[in-house]
Amino acid sequence: MTSSTTPPRRCAVPRSLGTLGVLVLTVTALVLVTGPPASAAERTYTYTVSTQGSVQGDVNHFAAVARQTLADSRGWTVGGSIAFQQVASGGDFDLILASPQVVGNASPGCSSQWSCRVGRSVYINDDRWRLATGSWPHGLGHYQQYVILHEVGHWLGLPHTDCPTPGRTAWVMQQQSISLQDCRANVWPVIEERERVARHHGVGVIWTGIEHRYRQLGQQAGPLGVPVSWIQPVGDGAGWFQTFSGSHGASIFWSPSTGAQETHGAIRGLYGQLGWLWGPLGYPTSPMVQVDDGGWYQHYAGSGGGSIFWTAGTGAHEVYGPIRARYAQLGWHKGELGYPVSGVHAVAGGSQVDFQRGSIRLDDATGQTEVVRTP
Repeated sequence: MTSSTTPPRRCAVPRSLGTLGVLVLTVTALVLVTGPPASAAERTYTYTVSTQGSVQGDVNHFAAVARQTLADSRGWTVGGSIAFQQVASGGDFDLILASPQVVGNASPGCSSQWSCRVGRSVYINDDRWRLATGSWPHGLGHYQQYVILHEVGHWLGLPHTDCPTPGRTAWVMQQQSISLQDCRANVWPVIEERERVARHHGVGVIWTGIEHRYRQLGQQAGPLGVPVSWIQPVGDGAGWFQTFSGSHGASIFWSPSTGAQETHGAIRGLYGQLGWLWGPLGYPTSPMVQVDDGGWYQHYAGSGGGSIFWTAGTGAHEVYGPIRARYAQLGWHKGELGYPVSGVHAVAGGSQVDFQRGSIRLDDATGQTEVVRTP
């Protein structure tokens, strides 16, 4: 626990996250639950909420944002192993919405321009709380979450950090408004920060489904590369996603029914063109799979089952519904038709997919499929 003699942390605000890549989805929720709830926490820290000086921010709103942010499994709960509980008095730390003058006078190391942590006092600058900065690209709500996480991160024992890898999401403990150092601005703690807090406080990390899959794939040394967004809800009330730099664009999608599945490269590119999970394919249900002839495929939940197949010679093409079912009966890409050379396209009276050695045609009126083999 930080004592009152601990040197203060002068903290800046993040400047810019940049683009999230090709995938841009609606953010509708804040809490991601993929592990035990906060009641299963190994350690609970208490905090008070108050104001100091003449502030214009609403303290009730301040308390509500803090409560939601500190409970989120993407943050310092490390998935639910740590819990934060607001109390009326005598907390482990004090979360204070303070006027710029109060913050500037809190310690010689603090500035009236930014927020600051001094011992057990976590000061959030009222000007920054209400106005953020002109360079913050993701709205006031995300800024408010960031500044709480950054300052509480200091109380948890984390120092400032630099950008570890250009082009990736910045660490929450980076002084992002002073210099992004070629990183992308970021709201939530990255995997390494969550691991450090867990070690420092003697608890385990309960990884989200997306984090677990990313770690299985080797994190930034694997095919997905470095993260270029934080974990976000996709907007359907159930699923989540995160985007990465590798393989000409990469993502992991998670839903309760499909788990966490990665997609990247040309297969991801076609998946995006078809409308991501809102298109005919729905969520991915399998990881990216490489076959012995050099091709790749991925399966999806939508349209009675869907797949995308890719080879260097044929490119990436989708197959779904009754056509896919017939293709599976014929042995997929190892059967008599080979790989698809077209996606699903309209023909007179129905739809069709063309393959290396023939076609499968669906009659819309009867629902029957016909295999047309190349002579």
